[in-house]
This record gives sequence, structure tokens and C-alpha cells, in this order.
Amino acid sequence: MQKVITVEEMEKIANEYTNIEEPIIVKRANKNDLVILSMEEYKKKLFLNELDEKIQEGEEDIKNGKTHKLRDVFKELRSEYGF
Repeated sequence: MQKVITVEEMEKIANEYTNIEEPIIVKRANKNDLVILSMEEYKKKLFLNELDEKIQEGEEDIKNGKTHKLRDVFKELRSEYGF
């Protein structure tokens, strides 16, 4: 659940909490302006965004025929690494 606070409340919260478990929305001039996330949550969101981009790239490659047969990939790996 999101929490909405004012800029004044942001400083108080930043000093009170050592672990922010959910996003905090900061209002400025009566508009939602900023979002505060824990570093862990921020890194998780970055990772998931990157993963989504890679999946989309893979789907585009499949759509455009940029694929290799699995048999050929394993054959190359065996010859290169001796598996």
C-alpha cells in the first residue's frame, strides 16, 4: 500500500525509519511529486525492468528468425568446453 506525505513529513520519516518497506509518495504543491523507495526495492525494480527488456529483445529475435537450433548450440558448447 502506498503512503502519501507532504515534503515536511518526508524529513521526519527519513529520520525515523531505517527500513522503508513500501513506496512513499511525497506531495509538493498539492501534487504527487516524488517517490521514496528502499534501495533494495529500487534495485529489484531495476532488475525487473532490465529482465523485461531482455525478454522483449528475445521475443523480437524469435519473431525475426534470429534463432539457433538447440542441437547446434549444444554441439558448439561441447566442442568448446568439452562437455
